[in-house]
Amino acid sequence: MKIALVNPKFPYRGRDKFPVGLAYLAAVAKDFGTVRIIDENVGENAQKELKSFSPDVVGITSTTPSFSRAAEIAKFAKSLGAKVIMGGVHCTFRPEEALKSCDVVVRGEGELTFKEILSGKELKEIKGISFVEDGKIFHNPSRNFVEDLDSLPFPAYELFPLQKYKIMSLVTSRGCFYNCSYCCATRFWGVKVRFHSVERVVEEFRRIEELGFKLAKLHDSTFTLDRERVIEICKNLIKENIDVRWSCETRADHLDRELLEFMNRAGCVLICMGIDSADERVLLKNKRAFDLEYAKKVFAWCREMGIKTRAYIVFGLEGETEESVRKTLNYIKEIKPDQIMLSLATAYPGTELEKGKTIELDYSWVAKFEGHGIGAKLYLPNTLSKEEYKKLADYMWKEVKKLKKKINSEA
Repeated sequence: MKIALVNPKFPYRGRDKFPVGLAYLAAVAKDFGTVRIIDENVGENAQKELKSFSPDVVGITSTTPSFSRAAEIAKFAKSLGAKVIMGGVHCTFRPEEALKSCDVVVRGEGELTFKEILSGKELKEIKGISFVEDGKIFHNPSRNFVEDLDSLPFPAYELFPLQKYKIMSLVTSRGCFYNCSYCCATRFWGVKVRFHSVERVVEEFRRIEELGFKLAKLHDSTFTLDRERVIEICKNLIKENIDVRWSCETRADHLDRELLEFMNRAGCVLICMGIDSADERVLLKNKRAFDLEYAKKVFAWCREMGIKTRAYIVFGLEGETEESVRKTLNYIKEIKPDQIMLSLATAYPGTELEKGKTIELDYSWVAKFEGHGIGAKLYLPNTLSKEEYKKLADYMWKEVKKLKKKINSEA
């Protein structure tokens, strides 16, 4: 059997990152035949590669920003006679939309489901999929989450064009018990957080070091959620003398000085933290509350230790006003992050924001914000009219641009 796995091109900053989710699926698929990886975000063209490879099965992953391209690829793959399977966040929450282009949709975690599909099991007996039969759409019961993440095979890094990636990706946990209004991680990965063991994480670091990578990004929703586990990971990375610099995403309220010292010694060079807004009222409305004063200390500690910081901020969350924007800008000036990413609050499928009012604006205007905003409707808070929204967003964008220029000049 010939199996192609496709990562469609999408217009979003960071699009050259290694698609580690596809690497987990590739590790499953290689037991069933020859696997070909096609990653359009490193310059490959899916139609050209599919026509040349002539696969029996095509698996396509899709976020909301990449969905339109994923649908194009799926239709082309079907025209070649391949069985087409789509998965990922967008398809999980919009299976009917995806089934207009493909044969089967995998909802949620895909490894065990994909394995059963490839093994030839009857579709009606496979949990976690949606499919069409005789013109009718069937949604099978959801599959339980994988409790023991170490039971999954190591990502099949060797099947990728590794020379085309500058940074390797790792995932050391799945799930999130926070429920921020703009995020669907809890619904997609589950509210219970499941962890790879310390030994497994260290072994993955060792493997990517052996592949020649010097930089890695950890994609956990909140990497430092389990403080003691992170300390053990860091101690082992230090003990094993693994020479890989790495970054992670977490919350400031899950960091402290001692933990940062361990992370710094173990190779952490960048920590990305969601600030979103510096208006406590906005944070509460969006289930994002944390101690803004404590976060100031965290940014100061990082600066003292030489760990770079990236602050994520969001315009247009529920409760946004001119006052909240000014509070956020003043706060960012005070904490002095090394990087700033400004996103527009986006009503992605699976989030609470999709239930509210939305606004559609010109693509080129949205794209200048660099972060989220592409591929889905923008959320329009009840506190702003359409005209006020655009005017205030432009103001925030200009001010953030000035801040970035100042940061770069001082670096």
